[in-house]
Amino acid sequence: MIQATKKIGILKKRLNWILENRKPIEIPYIVIQRILYIISLIIVQKILLKKRQKKIVVGCSSNYYTGNPRSMLEYLQHFPEKFEVYWIAKNLHSLKEAKRENRRVFCINSILGIPYFLRTKVWIISHTFGDIPILFHDNYKILHTWHGIGPKGITHIKEDYEKSDAWCVASEFSKQRHIKLWNAPPEKLFVTGFARMDKLHNYLKIPKEKLLREIGIKNSTKKVILYAPTYDVGLWPWENCYEEFEKFCKFCKEKNLILILRLHQYAKIDKRKLNKILKKYPNVYLLDMLKLPDTMKLIAVSDILVTDWSSIYTELFLTKRPIIYLEVNKEYFTQERGKSEIPPDFRAGEITHNNKEFFEALKIVLEKGNRFKEEQERLLKIIHGNVDGQSSKRVVEVIDKLMKK
Repeated sequence: MIQATKKIGILKKRLNWILENRKPIEIPYIVIQRILYIISLIIVQKILLKKRQKKIVVGCSSNYYTGNPRSMLEYLQHFPEKFEVYWIAKNLHSLKEAKRENRRVFCINSILGIPYFLRTKVWIISHTFGDIPILFHDNYKILHTWHGIGPKGITHIKEDYEKSDAWCVASEFSKQRHIKLWNAPPEKLFVTGFARMDKLHNYLKIPKEKLLREIGIKNSTKKVILYAPTYDVGLWPWENCYEEFEKFCKFCKEKNLILILRLHQYAKIDKRKLNKILKKYPNVYLLDMLKLPDTMKLIAVSDILVTDWSSIYTELFLTKRPIIYLEVNKEYFTQERGKSEIPPDFRAGEITHNNKEFFEALKIVLEKGNRFKEEQERLLKIIHGNVDGQSSKRVVEVIDKLMKK
């Protein structure tokens, strides 16, 4: 009875999410699809759960085809004798991206995926528990890998840890923050490092020119600036955001620089105004999550990062390259969102508070390079531990422990 009540509660939550995030015209289709899925699930479940299986079936999922789950998918496919792994796509774009790489992939709550969903022993997720399909059994483990470690506030609750069988964290510092701030059970926290940092670790060994060609940028001899704001900021934090961003584009053109704009997938932008600006500047590339899911590749080719409080800067510490921070309201880090996994002052780079300071800082970075390299190295060890390219291997060790329970 208790289990049934929990399942009904989960279904209600997912229905509320659909009503809030989908267009009204989509609702009838989604409801019909869910009904057909549940009917098929009940029928197939009675057959498949009785069968024994030799391999560990692993389902990986995230909001987009990226992050720690994708890195684990790619790693696990090197061990076909032990793992049978596939991707759960939460949108059409992720489905296409995974298929383009010849991955086994299913849309979430897809009828075709039911035989795999029911045999899955481990789910690797990075966001919410809505990353996995609706199921009516508990014969699986959930491995949470999270999606970023930064100064933005987070509100982890008791239920997050209760639903997870294991939670992989970036470092010992991160583990202690989970325990102190959110009362996380220590026995469920495993210090593995972020699997996606393995990708960055390996990308940095590849010539930059080669990586730039792969993402469609031909002028490989120019310096590359990556501008990656969070969705709270939108396009630019100060004054008229479109006018000020265009000044940034113009500056880069005059200085013979490439500018990559990496907008957050939830940023509210007037696309018509933005496209009008981009048409004037061939040196500016819009490479959002839809065009290039692999953020680690973007970090690897960037000579300078411009951001606000996005967790991307903690990953760029590995490159030892300069960072310029756009400071809007320091208290915003925790005011709106609660406590943060790392303190807001764990930033190493040029911190600017207005347009004038930003361009001054940009000129300093172009002339003098990274003035905060030693501080970045110190903070990297605290935040991400020892980035040795072996995080994915350590996550597999956690999977092995889960399977022995």
